Amino acid sequence: MILIQELQFKNPWWLKSDYLISEKDWPKRDIYSILEKNLTHPLMLNILGLRRVGKSTIIKQLIAGLLSSGIKSKNIFYYLFDYSSQIKTTEFLDNVLALYLTDVQQKTVSNLDETLYVFLDEIQYIENWQTIVKKYYDISNKKIKFILTGSQSILLKGKSKESLAGRVFDYYLPPLSFTEFLRINKIEFTPLMDFDLFNLPKIFFDLSSYSLTNGKKVYEISKEYIINGQFPESRQLGSDENKLEYILESVLGKIMEDCIKIYKIEKSEEFKLVVYQLLNNISSTFELKNIAREIGISSITIEKYFEYLKESYIFEILFKYHKSLIKQGRILKKVYTTCINFNCAYNHYKEIHIDEVPDVFGKIIENLIFNILKQKYLYPNISFWRKGEKEIDFIVLNDKKILPIEVKITKNIDNKDFKTICEYIYEKKIDYGIVITKNELAKKQVYNQTLYFIPYYLALLL
Repeated sequence: MILIQELQFKNPWWLKSDYLISEKDWPKRDIYSILEKNLTHPLMLNILGLRRVGKSTIIKQLIAGLLSSGIKSKNIFYYLFDYSSQIKTTEFLDNVLALYLTDVQQKTVSNLDETLYVFLDEIQYIENWQTIVKKYYDISNKKIKFILTGSQSILLKGKSKESLAGRVFDYYLPPLSFTEFLRINKIEFTPLMDFDLFNLPKIFFDLSSYSLTNGKKVYEISKEYIINGQFPESRQLGSDENKLEYILESVLGKIMEDCIKIYKIEKSEEFKLVVYQLLNNISSTFELKNIAREIGISSITIEKYFEYLKESYIFEILFKYHKSLIKQGRILKKVYTTCINFNCAYNHYKEIHIDEVPDVFGKIIENLIFNILKQKYLYPNISFWRKGEKEIDFIVLNDKKILPIEVKITKNIDNKDFKTICEYIYEKKIDYGIVITKNELAKKQVYNQTLYFIPYYLALLL
């Protein structure tokens, strides 16, 4: 049974008119302004993403913004569905909302005359929550503005008995970008304006000038970001050991526990083994049946596990380039993690290893570049190319333009390593290609084709 005192505790602005939400003045994620703007739109908002990426902080900032704009305090309702509690039933959510309406608003859902802003945090812990949310949304005639967060997309995209199609906007909140990492940790830096790989010939001089004055600083800071800087709280934890434990236990570990609990996975250790096996295969082509054989589980089981992990935002797939999107989904694919901190933490990498063993970091940097390209140019526009033994790491499409990108972080590379990308540029009649390097910034003619070499740490500024 839910008590009114619990609602009051979770919504202190009801009782104190000058209540200060501490998150109000914290640095904001890039997505904040988009969410704030859409608070005036009648559709619900879903904020989706990994644990600890800042979903709850954004909610508190949105609440602070509403209060500052003059919205009545009791018209703003927040409820966190706690991780430590058991998965709750739809009746629990129904009781929470009913108590808010009857005891706080003293109204029924059908006779509201003002917009209510209802923030439901970590909603995935309510079974079949869509049924209740849809009911209140429809009966209120859109007078209730739902803002939801969750860490399992399968539970937040209408894949239950009741669909929210046409009633909701989904917003994915990824791990911190490099520029967000700098902003949130209040690290002073000079921004790089108008950095677009498709406009590289026009801005390359400016990029070179920026590298001369800021490149070394960006490089040094980037190492922390790569190893353990993709979560807002990481830097506050002090030692590398604390950060390592935080990422492995409080983030990745809790995500796996969520999956085990929500999807009712019986063999938890087997499931975790799949996670670690995939982490060690990032940036590689893969077949689930081969991984299943190595671990000793069935193909059906590993396919289920992998679907859970994708829906929990731990892994993503990149497909081989094909003009037909339908056929693309049936052919060769690579696996990437949404957060390279997971791989670094699992392998106990430290910042010094980036310089000492760059060959090891080739796959990690490739994964990092994938995540950057996905955010910059949108996921459907990215693929990889392979023909026989020849491969190009990324093919990016943008407004009918094609851009091939290779990642080469190893110490010893020569022109023969660029033969494939140069042949591709020639055959497709493309103006240039890009090679992501450890530290080289240059424009070169290789096999009579133009290649731009860009250090990975500058690519972080895209």
